Amino acid sequence: MALIWDRLLSSGKASCAKATRLLIAMTKIDGAPLDLSQIEENAESLVRGIGREAVEVFGFLSDEFARGPVVGNHLFQFLYRSFYRLDNAGLTTEFKSRYFLLLEESRNLSDVDLASLVKELYSIPNLKGQQSLQFSFVTKLANTVNRLYPIYDSEVGKVFGFRAPANNKVFEARLDEYLTFYAKLRVAYSEILTKNLLQEPRRIFRQIYAAPPGRISDVKVLDFIFWSAGKLSVVAGALHSSD
Repeated sequence: MALIWDRLLSSGKASCAKATRLLIAMTKIDGAPLDLSQIEENAESLVRGIGREAVEVFGFLSDEFARGPVVGNHLFQFLYRSFYRLDNAGLTTEFKSRYFLLLEESRNLSDVDLASLVKELYSIPNLKGQQSLQFSFVTKLANTVNRLYPIYDSEVGKVFGFRAPANNKVFEARLDEYLTFYAKLRVAYSEILTKNLLQEPRRIFRQIYAAPPGRISDVKVLDFIFWSAGKLSVVAGALHSSD
């Protein structure tokens, strides 16, 4: 991590001068608007931190899903489970089979009912015999079938100051927290693209990875950028009235 920060701090993009603020209306818990300047300033480091392999695997999965049904496509399922780390979450074979069936059933939906999917998968105990709320995996399912749905995971949440709800809360309360944050995340993505913010990291991404919009959507580019930012602890700052 020290080496990563050395690279960030020595980069020409990371200047001590006060950068132009890139504000979006999405707020952290304290109600302050978010400033994306740090994401913009560290554009090249963040984009290179994504890695070509991740972009290529995602592209392959998208192409393979578009070709046809995936319920019996074991290569697709193996790469999908590996890429999104389903095999590292202590989930049963029954859960994974049902997950890919739901993925296929959702193929042509314009609106994905995240809550219903979460509840259906919650009914299947994990390897420890416990029910688990797998919100992140459901957003990955939604993103696969509809390019307008961003992915939520802990790294993306970190960028926007969101912490996963505590496990000791009741299921409905936890799900509501996830859904509330996710709705804000979708609005934030829309605002970024509508206002053409984060131009530099998005430009560098398409340049480095030769990723045309027809294959890697604008929403997915933001997914990659925020995922990398979370890994490198480059977060969106809250702008307070004294700033």
